[in-house]
Amino acid sequence: MNLIQALKKTSCNVPNRTALVLGDRRVSYRELDDYSDRIASYLVGIGIKKSDHIAILTSHTPDWAINFFGILKSGGAAILLSTMLKEPELASLLADSDAKVLITEKCFLRSLSPYLPNIPLLKHIITVDSVTYRSLLSNKRLSLPDISMDDSGIATIIYTSGVLGRQKGVVHTHASLMGTPDIVSAGLKRTVDDVVIDPVPFFYLLGLSELLFGSIIKGCTVVIVPHFTPRAILEAVEIEKGSILFGVPAMYNALAMTPHSILDGYDVSSLRVATSAGAKSSPRLMKTLEEKLGLTFCETYGLSELSVVAMSTIDNHKIGTVGKPIVELRIISDAGEVVDRGEIGEAIFKVPWMMKEYYKAPDLTSQVVVDGWFHTGDLVRLDGEGYLEYVEKKSFIIVTPSGLKISPWDVEEVILSHPAVAEAAYVGVGCKAGYLTPTAFIVTKNNQAVSEEEIAALCRQNLADFKLPKKFMFVDSIPRTGSGKIRRQQLKESWGSDSGI
Repeated sequence: MNLIQALKKTSCNVPNRTALVLGDRRVSYRELDDYSDRIASYLVGIGIKKSDHIAILTSHTPDWAINFFGILKSGGAAILLSTMLKEPELASLLADSDAKVLITEKCFLRSLSPYLPNIPLLKHIITVDSVTYRSLLSNKRLSLPDISMDDSGIATIIYTSGVLGRQKGVVHTHASLMGTPDIVSAGLKRTVDDVVIDPVPFFYLLGLSELLFGSIIKGCTVVIVPHFTPRAILEAVEIEKGSILFGVPAMYNALAMTPHSILDGYDVSSLRVATSAGAKSSPRLMKTLEEKLGLTFCETYGLSELSVVAMSTIDNHKIGTVGKPIVELRIISDAGEVVDRGEIGEAIFKVPWMMKEYYKAPDLTSQVVVDGWFHTGDLVRLDGEGYLEYVEKKSFIIVTPSGLKISPWDVEEVILSHPAVAEAAYVGVGCKAGYLTPTAFIVTKNNQAVSEEEIAALCRQNLADFKLPKKFMFVDSIPRTGSGKIRRQQLKESWGSDSGI
């Protein structure tokens, strides 16, 4: 079953069930199916042919999903663009993806317009906040041509910096996108009666596949929270009786640190499970989250290229791990040899639903896919019970002059245990002498006073000497990706030798 068939099946089984909610706006499964048919008819009418590329750059709203399915029904491939990118970055991706149509909003179009004439294949712009678009959705659907849908055909291209540290298009087919939603749903015990709270944009694979597709296949309701704040999540859970929450660790950290004086003002008794992906979570804070909200916390591990490859389930989870592998896993040393159980090494996976390729980049594809095994560049450890612990990106490990390796997360967890610390990042920063200076970047809670000496003493109490930060920097914020990962390279570049470190 492909993605279009999955939507059609649910719209037939539960046509009046609410599919998507945003504030007062509610879109049923029948409407989601009908509206996406009208988008598809329009696209075919302006000359879109099978396998043409159509980009989506819109806010986190029901229209994003409507247009995504409209693109697929027209036979096209959806190019997913992050609203967090700057105009030159977006223009580069539009050109690289060979997009012929851009579906966007006026606010994005105004800033992008100067760049569009230099994108030769881009011929049509559709703005979802226009009178023309609203008329399109209200008009009678035109007949759709019979477009054969090959499950091995391209469904979407998702741009990610991912494994190799530079933007590239991850090509997914209908089949690869359908590989994991049912598995994740089973682990979370997701049913038609569930209400999923969604602060995760659909242009991330977590939001698209595990959240949106998984919910559509089951016929449950997705409540969109366009801008994350703890209060916005708590309000959505209370008003909509949310039962499943998707998010990334940075969101859950904020919820875990929300005081009881605020939490007690909301009825969140309907919430039974929270699931996380995108970065390593804090076991201490996640345990706090479970206790404060009375739910089960399930962490998953995956990549844009692979989707989910390990996951915790309601019945089988261990905080501090990403659960158990659901595909073939090897953990290898720098020499390529399989390491012993309990040792840290690079995770490589053999995955039935792996990406097809990096778009127009066979050399990059061959760097990460070797003999059918995908090399993640992630350091992991498998414990004695078979649970997988994600350690860190291989490239972010700090190596001391004596060859000892430091996981930034080990140090960050200690610093975060200080009651006055809100965020922490531990990065090896280049200095003028050419060495890396292990540097702790710290954000305090509400500008609370905390001294370097206090944090240093805490580290000395809890860390081996070789792990101790050599420098402490108190900053206003720590740069993160949209999925909550620390932008370590940005910290390195911003605070390198030119800054005197």
